Amino acid sequence: MSQIEAVKLPAAVVDAIIAHAREGKPEEVCGVVRGRGLTAFEAVRGRNIASERIENYEVDPQTLLLQFAFEDAGDEMMAIYHSHPVSVAYPSATDAWNAHYPDCIYLICSLEFDDAPVIRAFRMTPHWIELDLPMLRRALPFREVRPGLHAYFQEHAHTAPDALKAILDLTPTPFYIDFFTDADGAIVDSRLVSIAEHPVEEVRG
Repeated sequence: MSQIEAVKLPAAVVDAIIAHAREGKPEEVCGVVRGRGLTAFEAVRGRNIASERIENYEVDPQTLLLQFAFEDAGDEMMAIYHSHPVSVAYPSATDAWNAHYPDCIYLICSLEFDDAPVIRAFRMTPHWIELDLPMLRRALPFREVRPGLHAYFQEHAHTAPDALKAILDLTPTPFYIDFFTDADGAIVDSRLVSIAEHPVEEVRG
C-alpha cells in the first residue's frame, strides 16, 4: 500500500485556524485554504451560515467563490476547514454529508482540550454506487445524528456485517452511509462517503 502524502501547513495557517476556532467557540467556525496540491499558503475565514452552528457548519457562498480568484492567481482552494469545539478532530456523519468538494482536503480543528488544539486532515470521497437502503436500514444500527439525518459508520479495523460484503468490494473503509428522511420517514437522499486521513506536516520558520 502506498504511503499517503502529508498535508503541509505553514505555522501562519495553523495559528490562523486555531485562533478562529477559539474565537468562535462554542459554535463551529469554518473557512477555506488557498494553496497548491497538498501545500497550504493562506487560511481565509468564512462565515458559518448553518442554521444550527453548535454541531454543524456551512461555509458562506461568498467565501467559497474565492476559489475562482485563487485559480486566476494560479492557486486553488486546496482545503476547507472547520472546528469541533468540544469533540475530537475526526469527521462526523454530518461532516461526511456536507463534504461536497472531493478534490479538497478537509481540515478539522479540535478544541476538545483548550490548551492542546489539534488539526487533522482528511479526504472525504463520495462513492456513487447503488445501495439497497431498505435492507441496510433493517440490517445495520443506523442512528439519527440530527433531525432526519441517519448514519452508520464502518470502522477500518472492525469486521463488517454481512450486509456490507458487496459494498466492501467497491469501497475502502472507513466510511459513512448517510441517508436523509422526510417528515414521513421515507428516504429522500443518501450517500456513502469514505474517509482517508493525511498526515499533517506543520512548517515553521
